[in-house]
This record gives sequence, C-alpha cells and structure tokens, in this order.
Amino acid sequence: MASKKYSLFLGIICLLASGAFAQVQTGYDIKDSSLIPAKRQPQHNEFLNNAYPFPAKPRNQWELGLKFGVPTISGDVPIVFPTFGFGAHVRKAFGYVFSMRLEYMHGTMKGLNWLGSSNYGKNSAWTSTGYIPRRVDNAGNRILEVDRVFHNYKTTTNDLSLQGVVTLNNVRFHKSKSGFNAYLFGGIGATIYDSKVNALNGSTRYNFNSITNGTYDSRKDTRKALKDLMDDSYETDAENEGDRRPELFGSTLKPSGTLGVGLAIKLSKRINLALEERFTIVKTDLLDGQRWQEQPWGDAALSPDYDSYNFVSLGLNINLGAKATEPLWWVNPLDYAYNEINA
Repeated sequence: MASKKYSLFLGIICLLASGAFAQVQTGYDIKDSSLIPAKRQPQHNEFLNNAYPFPAKPRNQWELGLKFGVPTISGDVPIVFPTFGFGAHVRKAFGYVFSMRLEYMHGTMKGLNWLGSSNYGKNSAWTSTGYIPRRVDNAGNRILEVDRVFHNYKTTTNDLSLQGVVTLNNVRFHKSKSGFNAYLFGGIGATIYDSKVNALNGSTRYNFNSITNGTYDSRKDTRKALKDLMDDSYETDAENEGDRRPELFGSTLKPSGTLGVGLAIKLSKRINLALEERFTIVKTDLLDGQRWQEQPWGDAALSPDYDSYNFVSLGLNINLGAKATEPLWWVNPLDYAYNEINA
C-alpha cells in the first residue's frame, strides 16, 4: 500500500516538473520605496544615499494554501488505501530562508487486518460487543471455543500546528532562481482523534470464524472476504484513553509534533503547486484502536511503539498582498548584488 502512495507521489512530481524547467523571473526593484514599510524607510533612504551598504528588507506577501491528499496511520493494523484528507495553511516569511506557517489538517484513515486474532481480552471494543476471546478456566485449562476477530478501524483526526519552514534552494550563487522551491518544515501543535471499530452488523456480531485466516500471499483474498461480510458502519468506540486524557469536541486531545518535506513548483508570481510529505507524531498507541501484542496465549502485553500518521498532499498556494514582493523564499537575495557587479 505504501509503495502505491509513493509511486503516486513521484509520478505527480515528474508530471509537474516537465513544464517547469524554464527559469522564472524573480527579484524586485530594490529602489522601489513603495515596497518598504514605514519602520524601515530610514534604512532604505540611507541605502539610496549611499550612507548604508545594506538595503532594507521589503514588505512581502502572505501565502494561503489549500491541499488535498492521502493520510495513513503507521500502527498495529495494516492500512486500507486510499483514504482522503485535506488541509489549509497561512505562511509568512521572516527572512529569505526561514518562514512560519499555521496549518490545519483533517483526515479519515482506515485499517483492516488480514490476520485473525483471538487473544483480545483486554480490548474493550471487542469484549463489550460480546465476542469471546481466548482464555483459561480457574484450573488453568485452555478454553478452545473462542471467537476470532479481525482488527479494523476508522480514525478521524483534526490537528492544528505552528511550523517553522526552512527553504533549501533560493540562495543561488551561479544562476538565477528557478521555478522550484524545496523546503523542510517542523513544528508542534495538538491533535484530536476519534477511532471506531466495525464490530457489529446492526446489533449482531460478525461470524469471523467463517473467514479463512490469511497469510501474506493470500491477504487480498482474505480482505475481500471480510469486506463482503462486513458493512461500513464502524459503530463501536475503539479502545481509547477514556478519562485519563483531556477531550475536545468529544474526541481525545493530544499534543503532537510535525516533520515534513515539500517541493513547490511556480506557475506564476502569485500561484504555485506544492507536493508535501508530512509526518505527525502523537504520543499514543491508540490511533488505530489497538495496542496489544498478538501472542496466541497468556497475558497480552502492550505493543512497544507509538502510532503516528502521515499525509501526502498536493496543494495550491496563492500569494496575497498588494505593494509587496513575492514571499521571500521565492527571492534570491543575491540578485541585486550580482546585477550590480555585472553592470
């Protein structure tokens, strides 16, 4: 599933790149006083009068971005691909390399295991709906009459994060800026998530014992049989943090950290397309509603790793603002110096 996602990501890059190899004119008239805010006019005047060697930083535009893409959870249950999400951000440059942005992201993610489970006695989503897990009696004898289940989930996330963005390629020493802009970003924020499990057909338990337990080679057949058996209700609350963690709008609230990489392709001075891969780290193992290891018998232990989610997206960005330069991450600050040297 992940290979399909990255193949799609690379394919979109190649398609867009084919029309963007031409140089795109950047820069601005460094002597244009209308681009300089009032508080930096004294420096601008000194520069024009050859009393100060450095020009004032110009007023630059804000960026508004909208994006759509494919979110997935890295957890204990294999993903269902594709699922979809969207996001929006506002971004402002504080220099030619560093900028900050405030970003919102919404995603719906699904998963379905092709391996059956029976040692799920600690998972409330299944025990509360009447499924009978593997267990032993008071004498220590194993009771073999159990209900096999196939872990699944549907998780909805909403997050808000403040990110720092570092541009990698706008300071160019040997040629003018091209129409590409590569960048890294990272930040902190908060995520609310709500996970559901498809455990019932109406009020009736599924007969998962009728499904042949899958192997890696037969996983597609097992998943097809499960999809034919199950509806799409996701009616049961997955195991969650309960009252041990704060909630917002009825969903679990957790702090989160974000890391990512992006490539923007300029279409005009005001519009560009951006491809991004964003990873969000949340200190919980319940994004997919499952946190127990799958040993066949005994007291199930917690799985060792926290869940995370990522978002591969294609976005449309628009530069907003009058009497301002492009966002400074599109400007090569050496343009003026080299033009003066070559004059």
